[in-house]
Amino acid sequence: MPQPLDDRRWQRLATQLGLASRRAGQAALDAWNALDPDLLRHAAQLPLMGLTLLGPSHRPLVALPDDGYRPILFVHGLGGHRSNFAPMRLWFRLHGRGRTYSVGFRPELALDAMAEQLRGAITEVLAANGLAADSQVDLVAHSMGGIIARLALEDPQTASQVAHLVTLGTPHAGTQAARFARTPHIRDLRPDSAIMARLAAQLPWPPTFPRLTSLWSHSDLLLLPAATAIVEGAENVEMPAFTHYSYLLDPVSARRVFASLRA
Repeated sequence: MPQPLDDRRWQRLATQLGLASRRAGQAALDAWNALDPDLLRHAAQLPLMGLTLLGPSHRPLVALPDDGYRPILFVHGLGGHRSNFAPMRLWFRLHGRGRTYSVGFRPELALDAMAEQLRGAITEVLAANGLAADSQVDLVAHSMGGIIARLALEDPQTASQVAHLVTLGTPHAGTQAARFARTPHIRDLRPDSAIMARLAAQLPWPPTFPRLTSLWSHSDLLLLPAATAIVEGAENVEMPAFTHYSYLLDPVSARRVFASLRA
């Protein structure tokens, strides 16, 4: 029959448990501190990004009140949702620019099919608002959405309908992070893909195309290297400490995009 522990044995056991807990806690803290701060910021923003997926995936493009500006179409990226832009659209509406639209794509479509859908959405927005044939829209595109927008601009008619394209964390020259998976869209984002070769043929950014502003950040871990977001001949704006999701969540991003579109 086991003997009950005396006070000294209880004390030794408590000391050993305390030391083990301290070592485990220190190991966890060391592991946490070993992670890159940019990675931690990306992870912290994921729950907020999840909330932007709750809206409807599609809404009809109907006429909206004239706010004195060109209509804006927001274009989401890989695995994204039209509601990803809800925070930015709200910020724009509070600052007087409410004629905004967000385009949603079916995930099974190829990039060229998404580009064709975007072309149709631009024409539909102009028609729904009763704008003249030579009127234009602005495009704001996140991540892969910027690739879709550039593919849409291969059509001269579409290029004439767009005044300004602002891209947010778009891998204009591809990203080495696309080596980690092999879905059709991700393969298209590899630096050596046929899609990237087509986009490279557009450069330097021609004066006959819409104005292009590219926002990029050294802290964006999904763009490897970060400089893949820089476009020769375009206006390239560095956003310090921005993650890949800060463009959609941070009011500083909305303010910068708003200012770019007013310029």
